[in-house]
Amino acid sequence: MIKKNNSISRRNILKLGAGTGLFSLLSTSVPALLTSTIARAQTNPTVLRVQEVNGRPTYNGVSPGPSFFLDPGDTLDVELVNDLPALNDDCTTNMNSFHGINTTNLHTHGLHVSPTTDSSGQFDADNVFVSVVPKEQVAPCLSGKETLRRHRTNYRFETADDHPSGTFWYHAHKHGATSRQVGRGLAGPLIIRDKPGTMPDYIAQAPEKILMIMNRGLVLAEPEGGGQSSPTITMRPGEVQRWRIINAQAAGETFAYFSSNITNLDAYQIAFDGITLPKRIPVEFSDNREPWFNPSALAPGNRMDIIVRAPKDSKERLIPVGITTGIKDLLNFNSATENVTLTIKIAGDPIDAAWSDDDALPGPALPDFDDKALPKRVIDFTPNFSIDGQKHNGTIAHQMKLGTEEEWTVTNSTPGVHAFHIHVNPFFITHINGVELPKDSPLRRWQDTIGLPFRDGGRDGSVTYKTRFETFKGKFVIHCHVLRHEDLGMMQTVEVI
Repeated sequence: MIKKNNSISRRNILKLGAGTGLFSLLSTSVPALLTSTIARAQTNPTVLRVQEVNGRPTYNGVSPGPSFFLDPGDTLDVELVNDLPALNDDCTTNMNSFHGINTTNLHTHGLHVSPTTDSSGQFDADNVFVSVVPKEQVAPCLSGKETLRRHRTNYRFETADDHPSGTFWYHAHKHGATSRQVGRGLAGPLIIRDKPGTMPDYIAQAPEKILMIMNRGLVLAEPEGGGQSSPTITMRPGEVQRWRIINAQAAGETFAYFSSNITNLDAYQIAFDGITLPKRIPVEFSDNREPWFNPSALAPGNRMDIIVRAPKDSKERLIPVGITTGIKDLLNFNSATENVTLTIKIAGDPIDAAWSDDDALPGPALPDFDDKALPKRVIDFTPNFSIDGQKHNGTIAHQMKLGTEEEWTVTNSTPGVHAFHIHVNPFFITHINGVELPKDSPLRRWQDTIGLPFRDGGRDGSVTYKTRFETFKGKFVIHCHVLRHEDLGMMQTVEVI
């Protein structure tokens, strides 16, 4: 229910599949899942029931789960019910192992909401330390570091009136089971709509599609969830569409990127990780640089909105779109490449859809940082699925004061690719590998997830950003959004006090 509130060799691997189609995906796993749905549908359920269908967990019997559409200031109430079979596997001597496979919870990825409870203290908010167990599950060890909820719990996610509008998503986040549950389908779109009059007309009037990259094939989703496999996106000549793209892939080390020899399809990036850009950025189909240097690349967990216009003079035709998979955990040279095709169908009479040559957009609606020096903090992604040399142990690794600003440098001292994600508070990127980004760089932007450059040539990779800790006190986590890495220990608990 919604309520109203007032290395060169490694680098070459990353170029597999260039020029084959519009949307290319690098991955270790099966083809990506792309879903499409109609925005603004008011079909949001009060209940999300986690139940097994054909041996896989689903939300309300379908995957991806139903789409949530909110306005800034809305409150989203969800009752999460765990109807999965009892496994009695929560208690283990190694918390950084795959366990509690059918125990679950709910995380709203990218939302700036409370990490503990709602404002009344009665309901769970974005609390990933909650464990919702199946009926009859025996879990005596779930106490202290985790809060046990028997079979069901009520979540209340309260957004502020000035919450950024954009593309977010929700998914399961139970440590030890996250990669399995998200990889098998426990994820769904969460859209906060633009306030009327804020976006240019050509964007506000464009029909919307949601493209979700997951672990299983291609599906055209219905607003209530689930949908048709092997989708075709239909566009009339001259039609303008807004595509909301969510990289919800979890089973492999997946970076999605655009690569094509198509030259007459207008495509511009207008938002990233739920934050509107100050100006639209052309999608460069020939850009096959490493993901952290490619503005259109998506690490696992990233989202991107693009506005697409079909050529006005196009005759009826089918445009095959290549999706390439091929990157392994440590950029293994033996990774195989699979290709599947998403079809864009140009058909029907031409349409004179609203358009503009003006690149200006409303911008992020978040305060800029000035040039004053900020307190610095360094976080290191280290070998053996650890952060700062330690696997996740539930203790608080870092404390930050409410209302403060800090500069963080996140380093990667491993030869593998990882994806840094922080809950609750987004960050503004300023440096990559120690080099400051130019003021007008499209990479200098707000995100909540970012692919980390790997250690190469004896030098650690790094990303530096500025962030502010506002609105909410409480514990939450930072972790690798290659979710298998998180389950195996690449996570820290942090706290705003």
